[in-house]
Amino acid sequence: MCGLAFDCGAVGSAECGERLVQQTVDGRADRRAPAVDLGVEALRDLLTEESARAAGHNLVRQRAFSQKLKELMNRYTNQQLTSAEVIAELVELAKEVMAEGNRGARYKPPLTSYELALYDSLASNESALTVQGEGVLAQIARELWVIVRRDAKTDWTARDDVRAKLRSSVKRLLVKYKYPPDKQPEAIRLVIEQMEGLAPRLAEGK
Repeated sequence: MCGLAFDCGAVGSAECGERLVQQTVDGRADRRAPAVDLGVEALRDLLTEESARAAGHNLVRQRAFSQKLKELMNRYTNQQLTSAEVIAELVELAKEVMAEGNRGARYKPPLTSYELALYDSLASNESALTVQGEGVLAQIARELWVIVRRDAKTDWTARDDVRAKLRSSVKRLLVKYKYPPDKQPEAIRLVIEQMEGLAPRLAEGK
């Protein structure tokens, strides 16, 4: 239910948003009618839930979706976007969220959701992505996943020596593939953080 006069419970979020956009044509949305505000809030809540589910264990994507949604709602609250505009933006974000599950299929061979999470940690710096290219970063992600599976039962946060060894393994892999040296510290930080999020899931068989 989107909170307006019609029931969106039986349709997807994108169609619900498109109906809301259509309702703005008669001018009600531009007057920030309470019903339309409720519709925007309903879409926001739905996207918050769906983006968390779609991103799953991928920290980079979790944060990206959350930040986009926050920025959109801030612009709407500050009246930098009309109701029609924010709904259109939310619909586009909904389409991106719905496409998340198939994103790994574009790589050859396809990346699993775990490998994709590691890939995103490496690719979060656009200059590194430009220098390395998607194919190289995807291969690094595959090899990082091998390391995660190998050490899945290790409590990295409890032992500094094990954590240091892991950092060295990641750094050697980045050097091997000529990942930009000035981008390595941040990449290593993100990769380790993501690895620590993935390892318990693997250990639990999820």
